Amino acid sequence: MVENSQIQLVEKPTAINLNRFVKPIDINKLVAQYGTPLYLVDEDTLHAKAKELHKAYSKFKGQIKVAYSIKANFTPAVVKAFMKDGMAFDLTSLGELYFIKQCKADPENVIYTSVTEEAEEYAEVLQSGVRRVVVSSFNGMTNLAKAASKVGGGAVPLTMIRVNPEVGVKAEVRASYRNSKFGVPLNGGTIDSAAKMVKHLMGSDLLKFEGFHFHLGSQITDFSCYTHALDKMDAFITKMKKENSAFQVNTFDIGGGTPIFYNDPVPTPAQMAENHISKLNQLAETHGTFTLMIESGRFLVAESSILVSRIVNTKEYNEHKIVIVDAGYHILLDAALLKQEYPQEVVPVVPDSKGKTTALATVKNIHLAGRLCDTYDVFPLSKVSDLSESEVGRYVSFYNVGAYSVVFNMPFHCQTKPPIVMKDSDGKFRLVRKGTTYDHLFREEGGELE
Repeated sequence: MVENSQIQLVEKPTAINLNRFVKPIDINKLVAQYGTPLYLVDEDTLHAKAKELHKAYSKFKGQIKVAYSIKANFTPAVVKAFMKDGMAFDLTSLGELYFIKQCKADPENVIYTSVTEEAEEYAEVLQSGVRRVVVSSFNGMTNLAKAASKVGGGAVPLTMIRVNPEVGVKAEVRASYRNSKFGVPLNGGTIDSAAKMVKHLMGSDLLKFEGFHFHLGSQITDFSCYTHALDKMDAFITKMKKENSAFQVNTFDIGGGTPIFYNDPVPTPAQMAENHISKLNQLAETHGTFTLMIESGRFLVAESSILVSRIVNTKEYNEHKIVIVDAGYHILLDAALLKQEYPQEVVPVVPDSKGKTTALATVKNIHLAGRLCDTYDVFPLSKVSDLSESEVGRYVSFYNVGAYSVVFNMPFHCQTKPPIVMKDSDGKFRLVRKGTTYDHLFREEGGELE
């Protein structure tokens, strides 16, 4: 355990060590076939990230399970890739459940965490064979019991309680703070507290208490928050055991938050785990062995993907150069919402038949803008971005775009969805999502009804 909880940062990536799983010659071939913008996904990277996250917690003295939060990227080809790794899947909607069923994933490997927690929703979840459900309100727990009574079948839902440990978190997006919409406080005067929900579950014939879940945030760079949260859970579990000798935690889900590189150095999964693995082992030794669940969306998929866009226009504005590409925040929304600094670079020119390339003049003060008629459609630049050879007709690669990009594709300005091509583990490229057309969009928006 890192006693002072200081962040240990990996060496800052450079243009040299960005994940270039596609050669410039292949980019040119794929663009010629599918056009731009174009998403590219590397299957080997998906498997490598799953393995890395699991290995990071290998010192835990118990069973370890990694769950993929498919809200980050629900492309069926991505889901099926993770199925090969024996992953669990964290779902939050019936739509995600439909995707999992269509991909033929085992419902035993599903954790369902609803936000609305409706009885009708839970009934469909249970009918699908999902047994592990996370509740985050007393009313949600009651609705799950109603659904279990209605569905029947003898399978008692393994019920986990999402708690909000209310610890300070340094992260891009915080999920642990007082009066949050997510989770319940450990103790409190209302029925919506973990203490009262545990007592109710322990006396229920329709539900079985399984354990706890918390999620502290996304892109966490100061991992001391995990230690603080686990300290609180230690004290709470001790209290519950004193009140009920039969109390036992079977599954402990510590959520996600493992960061990936965009602009600044970040800790590795191993560095993060090293901070609190001893505390997790101490919890298991003190309170009984449990399955450790680690969730992740962004870390597992972000570095697997590249967005290729074409430079369609440039203009000089005093000493500045504005480069306009045929992408926009309609396919990289976090660039506008979170000012996400995706690393970018101009794709190297493929040598001609004589092995020669044409050198282009470098220009300082470059600004990268999208195709949308919106002031916010400007892409922040990463410290490792290289746009010095930006000329009309060249291609720009956006790196680490696998998370929260394709799931945010939207039709602003009547824009269509780009195709997605996956590089399989055998090195072959295949189309895994067709691009949409203006006709698709017109019909989707009700045009055929007029």
